[in-house]
Amino acid sequence: MELFTYFLFLLSILKCVLSSEEKNVLSHDNNFSVKAYIKKDTNENNRKIQLVEYFEKIALDFSDDINSTKEVVKNLFLDIEASFEELSDDVAKNVSMYNYGTEEKLNVLDGLINEFIENNKGIIFNSSDEEKKIAKKKFKKMCDLILGKLKVAVELCVINNYRILLKYGKGDRKKEALDRVKNDDNISDELKKELLKYENLENKDANVSELINFITPIYESFMNKLNALIREVSVDINEILQ
Repeated sequence: MELFTYFLFLLSILKCVLSSEEKNVLSHDNNFSVKAYIKKDTNENNRKIQLVEYFEKIALDFSDDINSTKEVVKNLFLDIEASFEELSDDVAKNVSMYNYGTEEKLNVLDGLINEFIENNKGIIFNSSDEEKKIAKKKFKKMCDLILGKLKVAVELCVINNYRILLKYGKGDRKKEALDRVKNDDNISDELKKELLKYENLENKDANVSELINFITPIYESFMNKLNALIREVSVDINEILQ
């Protein structure tokens, strides 16, 4: 009887040991699965976050280029204002109006890009890999295209500033403009030759209305180009995530 009782006692201990080992094995397997899932999920989220950051980086670069453009254009307008401020306040007011209008339109361009990122972070984050790939390509291409067109418009504005100063400027203002034309590598030889025709012409005192009539179409054309870019971005940006 004692032997039988002892046997039952050993059997109970063995059963407990086996049960404990089984639990440890199951617990280990379960922990491994959870850790693997969490790791996989974390990696996926990191990839999505990196994609959103990619869009934000492109938008930041775009903003930097817009801010640089604002400085360039602002200096162009201020140059014209300073050149003719003694002639008439009307000229300065006219140029100042276009200076302010240009800054506003460049801010609109910048705002459209940044607003797109802010409004679509969730969609970008949850889009499929293929959708992400296409959206990245479209967004980068659009921003580069707009900045390229903006650069051309500003370069034309620079040339037209030369025209204004060479045609109506006098003394040091005209001389400075001539020197800049001669040293501007962005101007073709043919255009440079045309602009330098003013070098040996003595400019008479500018007539205020004539000067304003000459300036206005030039700056109106520049503003129209900016409006066209705003319309283009407004349309194209809606195609990025489609």
